[in-house]
Amino acid sequence: MKRFWFIAPPLILLVGGVVLILNMLQPALPNPSGPNLVGYQRTNLEQGDRWVDIQIFYPATEKTDQQPAAMPPVLAAQMAKSFGAPEAAMQDDRPLPVYIGAEAVAGPHPVIIFNHGHGMYAGQNSHQVIELASHGYVVMAISHPGHSLVAFKGVEPTLKSEDVANYPPEVAKALLTRQAEGYDQLREAATMDEWTTAMAALETEAFGQISGQFQDWIDNNTLLLDQLPALQAGTVTTAIAGTLDLDKIGYFGHSFGGAVATHMNMQDDRVSASYSLDGPAFTWSIADAPNGAFCFAYGNANNQAGIKSDMSWVNQQIAKATNGCELVFDGAAHMNFSDLNEISFLKFFGMLGPVDHHVMRNSLNQSLVEFFNSTLRNQGEMTEVEGTTLVQHDLKG
Repeated sequence: MKRFWFIAPPLILLVGGVVLILNMLQPALPNPSGPNLVGYQRTNLEQGDRWVDIQIFYPATEKTDQQPAAMPPVLAAQMAKSFGAPEAAMQDDRPLPVYIGAEAVAGPHPVIIFNHGHGMYAGQNSHQVIELASHGYVVMAISHPGHSLVAFKGVEPTLKSEDVANYPPEVAKALLTRQAEGYDQLREAATMDEWTTAMAALETEAFGQISGQFQDWIDNNTLLLDQLPALQAGTVTTAIAGTLDLDKIGYFGHSFGGAVATHMNMQDDRVSASYSLDGPAFTWSIADAPNGAFCFAYGNANNQAGIKSDMSWVNQQIAKATNGCELVFDGAAHMNFSDLNEISFLKFFGMLGPVDHHVMRNSLNQSLVEFFNSTLRNQGEMTEVEGTTLVQHDLKG
């Protein structure tokens, strides 16, 4: 045994280094600030041949002995494939602070629907989803079969199609370059007509492939909205039967999912508020006189594949026309608006901006709660949370 004493110190350092790296890769788990425990349930909704996978987070009265894993193996394998990381580094068996099948707090509760980013997954914003549920909202995170990294029908996983969010490096760089140019043009647009011209060109030249997938996501969201009465009535069996306020429905989403949130608020009268996280808005989404409340959050420090871009104020003409709000999160990159914000190690790969990840998370959570409290509950108002610049547009001003 004495012959191997010289191996022990470097071995301990190696193992310690691996553990340290894995801990840096693991995001901090949500720590919701609201007064409620959070329940969790997963279900499928179907309409003809179309189906969606819904994860429901809701205010709960009790804990149960079952909690979902933060990053289960099937999802970890897909994340590893997408980001070129070891699968073991992505898997996270730690339980989320939500309780499967817990009894729901008596309602009615406003409903908020979350759409993830293109090529990502429904749980990518667990911090924000769970935060909202702890404040008394029923939040439904939707998976899009074939588009999400993984969607489940019962226990059977459907993985993301190979042709979704899969670009050769040179193509990705060209698209990112065109997007960066387009964001500058959108920000400089002085009228809605100028914005529409700039965005139409961007849709064709930089968003062509994903634009063709947009309608599928809209149809999936319409299915969910159509099935909300069945969830309320208990026809679809869940813990939230009888607790929903179907007159108060909001949306939020990240990136492509943010564009979906804006579209649903523009085009579906059942929706009355939307909050887009660093997402575009497409020309075909814009309604002449929408009734909903709109808010757009932006990052100004994106740097993907060495291409720097600034999303700030790109939807300003829409915000002005709808009496909406805009927030710029200073130093935030695109993926700071997701749970990847918690993996500070990713700053070294240009995936995150210089913003402090604690400030980013807390400010994003606070702004979402303030927005939906003010729009769905008529309580309080938006404030300029730490690290942001807030503009609340007023048509009368």
